Amino acid sequence: MDREEYYIDKTSGTFADVLLAFGWMRVLSELHYRQDTPHQLALKDDGAYYRITCAPVFQETLENLRQKPVFPGNTPIIITTKNRESLPVDAPISVDYEVQKERVAAFFGAKNKAQSGEALVDQPHPHWDIFRAINPAALPGYNGILSDWWTVRDAQPEIFTLLFQLFSDSPNDIAAAVTTWKALDKAAQWGIDALSTGQQLYNPDQGKGQNKTKANGISIGNLDNFWLLELLKIIGFYEAGQTRLIQGAKDRKSYVIVPRELTYNEHRDIFNTFSESMKVSTTSIKGDAMAALRYTEALLTYFAEPTRQITLGKRGNLKKRLVAGLYAAFYKDLGNAVATMNLAFIGLPGWIEVRSPDDIPVYQTMVSELVKLVQQFDESHSDSVDLLQALRDFISGDSLDALFRFTRAFPSYYIGQRERSKYVYALNEDTLERMITMIEPRFADILKDEGFKNIAYAIRRSTVSAQYQKMQGNRKYDVRYGLGQELARKSRYKADFIAALSDFLFKFNAENAQVMETSKGERPPYRRSVQTGDIDSIVALIDTFGAETIANLLIAYGYARETREADSDNA
Repeated sequence: MDREEYYIDKTSGTFADVLLAFGWMRVLSELHYRQDTPHQLALKDDGAYYRITCAPVFQETLENLRQKPVFPGNTPIIITTKNRESLPVDAPISVDYEVQKERVAAFFGAKNKAQSGEALVDQPHPHWDIFRAINPAALPGYNGILSDWWTVRDAQPEIFTLLFQLFSDSPNDIAAAVTTWKALDKAAQWGIDALSTGQQLYNPDQGKGQNKTKANGISIGNLDNFWLLELLKIIGFYEAGQTRLIQGAKDRKSYVIVPRELTYNEHRDIFNTFSESMKVSTTSIKGDAMAALRYTEALLTYFAEPTRQITLGKRGNLKKRLVAGLYAAFYKDLGNAVATMNLAFIGLPGWIEVRSPDDIPVYQTMVSELVKLVQQFDESHSDSVDLLQALRDFISGDSLDALFRFTRAFPSYYIGQRERSKYVYALNEDTLERMITMIEPRFADILKDEGFKNIAYAIRRSTVSAQYQKMQGNRKYDVRYGLGQELARKSRYKADFIAALSDFLFKFNAENAQVMETSKGERPPYRRSVQTGDIDSIVALIDTFGAETIANLLIAYGYARETREADSDNA
């Protein structure tokens, strides 16, 4: 048999299952490296479990571990001033927390002085945020498991055989694995308990409090799990987890990918790129949206390489075939402890469907636009919170209702910020059209209609374009400040919406005629007026699709950035 299969049961319904799968993949990868076997590791979500396929691990490889044990993922013991004397002095892999903390402070101090010509010091450890999340609350349990792994290093062949048996079938027989472990422990007299306390960092549903699966009592303690599974979750967190402090607070967010079907090599390259793009702390809602977009960017960048384009084209939809999204956990800081306050799933954009190599740069541009859009909002300001929530819901859930919540609220923010001479980034109308028609193809008939285009043009020229011209000293046209809100408010009833739209178009045409009449021979770039046929077309579209749909699309397009215009204009 040239391939072996292992099964990681989904027992928690949280990212703990993912961490376990990636921890086991890392173990298998290192064992294959020991026997010079190509890392043909692949993971697939099979519903009730994750299935991992790989080349077989030879018994000879396991026996060689007695002379040279494996420490998967180079997972370090974390040394602090308080625990230094209690840890194994001969442990092969460790980091000094205080040294790493000073390194971080030195790096950012030097970074602030970089403009004066001082050279930057070494960058912080790539896993500094994980170390900081572990210390202090999870540190005793974390170091305890790694110390135990060092203690049993001479018995790694037997321990890996135990894990091979555990994951060789589904459901995983954990009770049998625990029994086997107890026999090994008794024979070797290690005195290591089979069960270990589950830490919230990699078991987000198993913190202190009401966490029993059966409501027969309330315990303030964490739940216990088989310690070898906890070891694999620790390894997996370094492989597939991201954790960052929330900007302006001591609270924390952790993100773990939710794979559909990936090879181990694909995952490592994509996740490393993603991690590099997520080094800066941000706020909670913005962080969710940025995590989904940054991972999508990393995935598209990876498959943009010519040798990989065919592979992606065969898979098609990223969300359905490669990675569904990311689990997100919000941890509230309680001083010397943390509490899991929220568990969520943030999906990747489901409208990304790659069918040919030419699709990749198109989607890269679209995702880049969404990144710029999200980045500009300041979550500490109330007018940005609703916009960010709507964007996050759209990115994660592919919901046009969420997108329209954003586009209805955006005009007020857009016009208000520009009145204060602040730059605002707006979506390109081509990007907007692609996203909308990928989610709802029948709306293409609306967006291609000449009457719709001309009326959206009138809205744009009366709002963002008129405001831009005003800022340039050209006050020929009035700025219709509340037009978007008015049209949205009237769209609940067809007759009211048609009346409000007709009133606006009448005033728009009248203003155009007045400007042309008073120009006295000048030839400014006149606005084109709306024709009777345009109004007939929009009324027909309202009869077919409804007033709210047409209003939403007109507002979205009216305040979008025209393709031919420069970003600096935004008009």
